[in-house]
Amino acid sequence: MTSPFEPPSGEPPNPGPANPAAPPPGPYGQSPYGAPMPAYAPPPYGQAPPYGYPATVRNGLGTAALVLGILGVVSGATMFLFFIAFVLGVLAVIFGLIGRARAKRAEATNKTMATWGFALGIVALVLSIIGLVVVIHVAQDRRDCRERAVTPTQFDACNNTF
Repeated sequence: MTSPFEPPSGEPPNPGPANPAAPPPGPYGQSPYGAPMPAYAPPPYGQAPPYGYPATVRNGLGTAALVLGILGVVSGATMFLFFIAFVLGVLAVIFGLIGRARAKRAEATNKTMATWGFALGIVALVLSIIGLVVVIHVAQDRRDCRERAVTPTQFDACNNTF
């Protein structure tokens, strides 16, 4: 039995063609063998990259729309954070529309995420309007209660009721 480290018996292995050392690299834009190399330049804005180059996927705004929409709905559900829900809802709607447009142009792959972000942004806007109405209504009720109060105990009861 032979060892795996011993050369096989019989004919010696064919060393193959001689492999000369590679020439030193040439100047920029030239291959080490002297042939010109095309420099990669990104395609102009709005055009697809040439065949063979990976397309860049721009999913950031669709994802941001979904995250902002969820945060907007959560803050709108607390009623007293209606101003935060309004800002987050507006941003979610804008980012969702831009994300859907990018998906239509095949620049993004998350059209569903952008659509949900847009929809949740609308819900956050509605909740912010409801929160504003509730806060205004509670403030008016408290003011009316104070105006109707005759005694100090009635006035204190108005402050402790709401």
